[in-house]
Amino acid sequence: MKAQLIQAIDIAIKPSFLLLGLLGTISTLSCLIVITLPIHSVFKLLLLSVIIISTAYYTLRDALRLLPWSWQQIEVSATGQLKLTSKQGKQFTPVLAATSFIHPAMIILNMESTRDRQRLFSTLPALVLFANRDAQQHRQLRVWLRWWKHQ
Repeated sequence: MKAQLIQAIDIAIKPSFLLLGLLGTISTLSCLIVITLPIHSVFKLLLLSVIIISTAYYTLRDALRLLPWSWQQIEVSATGQLKLTSKQGKQFTPVLAATSFIHPAMIILNMESTRDRQRLFSTLPALVLFANRDAQQHRQLRVWLRWWKHQ
């Protein structure tokens, strides 16, 4: 007999202004470090543009959740099936990677796609969750992540 959870976990993922602040701070510090490096100005401009473009992308995808492939919802069924929903409405049933991080204030889920396990680039974008008003749902998710027998 397969084990069952007491109740399903359903978390709607909201934009994270804490993550926005962290990304902005790290980007600003990185730009300041690049500016002070004793290298040619063409390389500085190239590095600065890479930092700014990548920061803009991750801000839109992970902090503000505005891109179509941004995660919008995480669900764990009563039977322990993890399901993620993107902004486009596409649903994924990923396999959790061993590199996931669980802490009471923050959860980082690193995932792999179940259907593309043979491909080189089968890793799905990581999901970063900070504890918010849904403290009970986050606690249940942390307990499920730590104690449930994953595949």
